[in-house]
Amino acid sequence: MKNQAIELADLYAFKLGCLWRALKAEHLSLWMLCIYFFLEYVRPQDLYPVLDILPWTQVFLIATIVTAFFDHSVRWVSNAENKLLILFLIIATLSGIFAFMPGRSLKYWDVLGGWAIAYFLVINIVNTEKRLILFLLAYSLFNFNMAQHGSLTWIMRGFSFADFGLLGSPGYFRNSGEYAVQMLIFGSLAISIVVSLKGYWGQYKKWFFYLCAATGYMAVMGASSRGSQIGLAVISVWFLLKQEGGFKGLFVLLVAVAFLYYLLPDKQLLRFQEIGEDENSLQRLTYYIHGINEVIPKHPILGVGYQNWLPYLNFTVPEGMGPMQKNQDPHNIYIQAAAELGLFGFLVFILLIVFAFKNNAQTRLLAKKIDNNFYFNLSYGLDAGLIGYLIAGSFVTILYYPFFWVQISMIVMLNNVMKRVYISNDSTMYKKRLETGVKRNF
Repeated sequence: MKNQAIELADLYAFKLGCLWRALKAEHLSLWMLCIYFFLEYVRPQDLYPVLDILPWTQVFLIATIVTAFFDHSVRWVSNAENKLLILFLIIATLSGIFAFMPGRSLKYWDVLGGWAIAYFLVINIVNTEKRLILFLLAYSLFNFNMAQHGSLTWIMRGFSFADFGLLGSPGYFRNSGEYAVQMLIFGSLAISIVVSLKGYWGQYKKWFFYLCAATGYMAVMGASSRGSQIGLAVISVWFLLKQEGGFKGLFVLLVAVAFLYYLLPDKQLLRFQEIGEDENSLQRLTYYIHGINEVIPKHPILGVGYQNWLPYLNFTVPEGMGPMQKNQDPHNIYIQAAAELGLFGFLVFILLIVFAFKNNAQTRLLAKKIDNNFYFNLSYGLDAGLIGYLIAGSFVTILYYPFFWVQISMIVMLNNVMKRVYISNDSTMYKKRLETGVKRNF
C-alpha cells in the first residue's frame, strides 16, 4: 500500500525518502536483481578479498531466479529479441559441441549463459514504471561509481596521456578499452535521464546531475581508447541530428567538441594521426584479414567454436602473425561472431541489433502518442549507447561481455513498460481490445 501512495513525480524528483519507501515496498525479486548488478558492476568481493568467500554473483543470480517465481507481478514478456537470443544461444551451444576445442567452450559457457539469464530476468522483473525508475537509478549509480573515479583520475593527472588509460571495476571493466565502452553506454543513458527529468529538480540538483552525467564521457576521453573516442564522436553527431535545437544545438556541440579536443593530450592526438600505420593498428588489421580470408571461409557454418578463436589460431599459426608476431583475440565483435559462431551466428547477432533499434523506434512511437518525453528520450539514450558499443566493438573483443546483452535487455524492458503505460493511458482502446479479443500490434 505504501508503494501506491508514492507518486511518480516524487521518484522523478529523486527524493531520497520516496525512493527508499518505494524500494522497500517492492518485491524481493527486484532487490535481488539490483544486488546482482551491484556485484557485477562494482565487484566489492574483488576489491575487498575478505568478502570473497562465496561466488556471490552466481548466488544472487540464482536468488533472483528463485524470488522471481514468487513474484506474482512477473509475466512472460513476449518480444522478437527473446526468440533471437534463444536462437543465438542454440547456435553458440552447437558451435561449442563441434568446436576446435569443445572443452574451452564448456569452460566459458557460464559467461554467455549468465548474461542471457540476466537478460530474461531484467525484462520480466522490471515491469512497472516505478520498478523501471528504481532499476535505472541503481544501474546508473553502479556505473557512476566507475565514471567519477575515472574522470577524477584523469583530472588529477592533469588530463595527461597514459598507456594504460583508465581502469574500471575488477572483472569485465578492468581493461581500459572495455571500461571506455561501458562509459559510452552509461554517459548516453545518464544524459537522456537528466534531459528528461531536469524539470523536476531545483537548480543545484540539476547541475549536480548534469555533472554526474558528464563524468561518463569524460572517462571515455581519459581512457585513451581510440575506438571508444571515435564512438563518442559519432554519438555526438547522432545526438545533434536528433535534437530540435537547431543552431543552438550545433553551437553547444561545437563548444563541447572544441573543449574535449583541447583537453586531449598531444600523445593521444598523435595516436589518431597514426591510425592504420602504427604497430597496434597493423596487428589488428592482420587479425581482421586472417579472419575474413582464412578462418570464416573454412568454417562458415558454426565457426571454429564458441571462445575458440585463440586456441585455433595458436594451432594453425603457431609462429604468430602480424608485426608483433603473436596471436591475440580478433579485436572485433563482427569478426569474432562470424569466426567463432559461423555465418548463422553472425546473422542472428545482426538481427538482434536490428530488432533492438526497432524496439526503441516502437517505444518512441508510443511515447509520442501519449506525449511521454521520459520514455521518448530514454529510447534515444539507449540507441546512442548501442551505437557507441557497435563502433567501439570494431576494435575490441567484447561480444560475450555484458555490454550488448544488458543493453538489449534494457531496450526490451523499456519497450514493455511503455506498452503498459500506453494501454493504461488509452482505456477506450483497451476496453475494446478486451471486448473483441483482438491482439494489439505494437
